[in-house]
Amino acid sequence: MLNKIYKDLFDLNGIAAYENEVRAYMRKFMEQYPNYEIVTDNLGSIFARKIVDPALPTVMVAGHMDEVGLIVKQITNKGMLKLLNAGGLNGEIFISQVLNVHTKKGIIKGVVGAIPPHMKTTQNTSIEDLILDIGATSKAEALEFGVELGNMVLYPNPFNYTANKKRVISKAVDNRFGCGLALEAIKYFHNKELPYNIVIGATVQEEVGLRGAETITNLINPDVFIALDASPVNDIVDDSGFGKLGSGFLIRMYDPRNIMQKSMLDYFTNLAVKNNLKHQHFLSMGGTDAAKAYDLNEGTLATTIGLPARYIHSTAAMFDLADLEEAKKMLFLVLRKLNPKVIKKLKEENRWLH
Repeated sequence: MLNKIYKDLFDLNGIAAYENEVRAYMRKFMEQYPNYEIVTDNLGSIFARKIVDPALPTVMVAGHMDEVGLIVKQITNKGMLKLLNAGGLNGEIFISQVLNVHTKKGIIKGVVGAIPPHMKTTQNTSIEDLILDIGATSKAEALEFGVELGNMVLYPNPFNYTANKKRVISKAVDNRFGCGLALEAIKYFHNKELPYNIVIGATVQEEVGLRGAETITNLINPDVFIALDASPVNDIVDDSGFGKLGSGFLIRMYDPRNIMQKSMLDYFTNLAVKNNLKHQHFLSMGGTDAAKAYDLNEGTLATTIGLPARYIHSTAAMFDLADLEEAKKMLFLVLRKLNPKVIKKLKEENRWLH
């Protein structure tokens, strides 16, 4: 069965700029391990850092705390709520969904409606088309309920196992998976001696422009940056595509902002092959925090250990427990194998590779 920290994290609520619940959970977990110091930036990213020697290289491991979701952008005179997405979402997934509006007075329920199909010029539904009906009869009553502009709006999809107990369905798989694996790494390596400085935690505001990755990378200035993130697979439709549930973790060799450096691609692939870890080479049209670290400072050795997941950037996603286990094995293996000599070699191969 899945480590309880993952379920805890999936069930927490936090879109970009509203990561408070997740950050508090991660801080409480980190505080159990005093070998680390807790480091934050001004946006709210949180990391556990263990410095062996400031002269040694620094390896950074990062999930991200924010999930995709919505905010209230307008309250109409009839008491309806207009919405704005925080992260990449399609309007179609919300039709007739019951959503939670998170207010200072508590959670308010609403149901999503939209312009009826026979009144539309196109059958596509955008976020702009959506109306969240909270049962208010006027704007004044909606305000009495506690609704304010900017309130977080999320879908109350609980954590569940599939019938065979091999897969999980939940909201926020992207990317509380990365947060949970980061916490597992903090626990595992807290009393291990490593030949480099280690920094493990999670960023904020990844879904709206990789913002937390930029501020925390500028603060830490790592030599190696490993993002932990869920990535979309479409194996239910096309078996020939990249990424399948149950086939291992993802080596993300390409996305538009991070083409995996040849030295890193060879190193990760060889490690996985030699240690019989199930893995898949993967490409994506989206990005992860590794893309931001990749081109900061003088350039950073940056890549992603990915979890294949179906239906991310929707109200619920699915992943395979075996893939999570392979991702965990790979992360721990990489952190055990890295050392100053290997890091220097990886950097030099990129400089001199022709």
